[in-house]
Amino acid sequence: MPDVEPNGTAVMFDEQVATLGSGQRSFDLKSTDWTLAKGHSLAVEVGTIEANPISDWIDTPAKETITVNSAQLELALDNPADDHSVPGERAVYLDAYLQMHTKKLPVGDATFTLPTAQP
Repeated sequence: MPDVEPNGTAVMFDEQVATLGSGQRSFDLKSTDWTLAKGHSLAVEVGTIEANPISDWIDTPAKETITVNSAQLELALDNPADDHSVPGERAVYLDAYLQMHTKKLPVGDATFTLPTAQP
């Protein structure tokens, strides 16, 4: 899942793959710790995997068409307002990570929309 700035610049902070078997309708996402800045969006891609030259994943896409008739995304979110900084320096690898995992996403109309959750 990338953290997307309003201009479409996105950094991938959590990449997950789940196989849905016949009749399977849901799967759990792994936990992650990332704070989105005000005005940023969370992007979620539904599709097949891409070969990533910086990972050791060997992709074997099914080359099948994926049809999404309806979808629901439930995320357990934590309000970072009460978070406290921990002492220490910026991670030495952070700049290299951001350089490798940041790209420009096409900004445009969504290919499908999800209904707003009702309270």
